[in-house]
Amino acid sequence: MAKRRPDSEGPDPFAVLGVSRLATLEEVTAAYRAKAQAYHPDRHGESPPAVRRQAEQRMREVNEAFVTLKKGAGLASTPADTIPSWGEAPDPNAAVEAHRRAMRASRQHTAQARAAQASRTQAARSIPSGLAKPAPKAGRERMVFGLAQALITNELTCRTCKSVQQLPGGWQDRLRDTDWACSACGRIILSR
Repeated sequence: MAKRRPDSEGPDPFAVLGVSRLATLEEVTAAYRAKAQAYHPDRHGESPPAVRRQAEQRMREVNEAFVTLKKGAGLASTPADTIPSWGEAPDPNAAVEAHRRAMRASRQHTAQARAAQASRTQAARSIPSGLAKPAPKAGRERMVFGLAQALITNELTCRTCKSVQQLPGGWQDRLRDTDWACSACGRIILSR
């Protein structure tokens, strides 16, 4: 027998079902099904009358414990407990509040995206730009990063000072005998 609750209302439903006081509804249901299979009267039809009476008594206790716990007396809450089932009417205030939270999150996301874009735009404006200047060949053959960018946009970003350097028209024709240097720091930015 399960021990009695202090208020003498009957046996402790957690002890009857053999679950902890922190059990969720799913755990209580699983324990109830296991106990119901063990003590169901149909399982004890061939048993002696004393065993049948004891099984019926235990089945009543298991049923009462399950009903008590299913009503929510002390069960741990789960996310599923907060969602209304098909039989319950949805709370209109909860729907309105969920809509407000979604709109607030959307506004915050938009504000953060705009701030990030403004930051990127400001950073791009603060980068100095200039016209790349030709420099005589240094004698060594090398390829500096950015040729693909230069072929598409006619500009390069200096890897030292991060300034954007415009390449003059016809720079591809002069690449064999001329290096191109950054006008801000003097570093060779394109060589072949």
